[in-house]
Amino acid sequence: MPETLDRPVVSPDAYRAEPVITLGVEEELQVVGDDGELVPHDMARGQREYPDLMGTSSSEVHQCALEIQTPVCMTPDEAVRSLQAMRAVAAHRAQAQGQRVLSAALHPFSRWADQALNSDAEHFPHYSRLLHEYGDISRSAVSFGMHVHLAPTKPELRMPVMNRLRNVLPDIMALTANAPFFQGRDTGLQSWRHSLLGRYPRMGIPDIWASEGEYWAHVERLRAAGSMDAGMGLWEDIRIHHKYGTLEVRIADAVHSLDRVWLVVALLQAEVATLEAELVTGAAPRPIPRPLLEDSKWRARRRGVNAEMFDWVSDKPMSFEDRMDRWLRRLAPAAARLGFKDRLNGEMFTALHEGAPADQQREWFRAGGFANVVDQLVLATAAPASWRSTSNLGA
Repeated sequence: MPETLDRPVVSPDAYRAEPVITLGVEEELQVVGDDGELVPHDMARGQREYPDLMGTSSSEVHQCALEIQTPVCMTPDEAVRSLQAMRAVAAHRAQAQGQRVLSAALHPFSRWADQALNSDAEHFPHYSRLLHEYGDISRSAVSFGMHVHLAPTKPELRMPVMNRLRNVLPDIMALTANAPFFQGRDTGLQSWRHSLLGRYPRMGIPDIWASEGEYWAHVERLRAAGSMDAGMGLWEDIRIHHKYGTLEVRIADAVHSLDRVWLVVALLQAEVATLEAELVTGAAPRPIPRPLLEDSKWRARRRGVNAEMFDWVSDKPMSFEDRMDRWLRRLAPAAARLGFKDRLNGEMFTALHEGAPADQQREWFRAGGFANVVDQLVLATAAPASWRSTSNLGA
């Protein structure tokens, strides 16, 4: 994430006596032409013509992708306002080049082999090394995600929180699943994105770590072995960021609805706040073993919010709706302190009614084929957040 992570956006309502779990969001956008196909985007030209506003932007390994990043934010509202502003900037840049932008985890029909790459070793040394090391794994992973950074209020809580934040990663996957199509085919899944990313090493749900020291010792061992570049981190579904020290949740698909983005960010902020409180009182849940979470992740990828989940504490099945109801009740005290309890409940109700973003893509396909899917994704990406209620700290 760019250096703006070190400079918080502080609004007047953000001042509180108690520490705040700060936020940052990264979102990877697709650039398409008039025919809906992915096209190369001139990032340098775009940044000259339309400077960044309320956030920053950068290139990705594929020239059809551009990434936008928020500064450090205090609330989900601030993060979404930044993304909304930067989506508009990206749309202006694309329009000036005869292009459009959209947010989804995979393009529904463009072929990966046709995509131009930022492979110049002089200007893109990191991408050049990725392409050299991973070959067609990197070239074919034309995928788009959303990463949420969270900073616990105390560094010593970082690993205990991360071990337990793993438990809700499948739920975030289900709520954001947004990749039903790949290269002109319905994959039968709600998210095919992780089928592509899973071919990389050091991906997926991380293990439970006894301490942060052991975590970093593992990273250094991989660096010393030459498996990772110096100064780089792991690529798992959640990690401690190697530069910023944040907990970076990386499992989410890119989603078109800013309201759905708000829901995910608010859930994660309230979950970290809840875990911090539970760790103090000794009531924190136990970390669930990785193989069981991978099973839940598969259920989420396959059926999204329609998945039958499994409670690995009671060893009983439960509907996703019941799981979300239980989660909201657990988060209620923290959500009330953060000022967005009612909004959180309302957004979850809407999400369960609308389904996963992939469900919307399939509806658009039935109404007008792949061309309609792209057109509707462009429109939905440009739509503002609803701001149904305020979520200001101290409300």
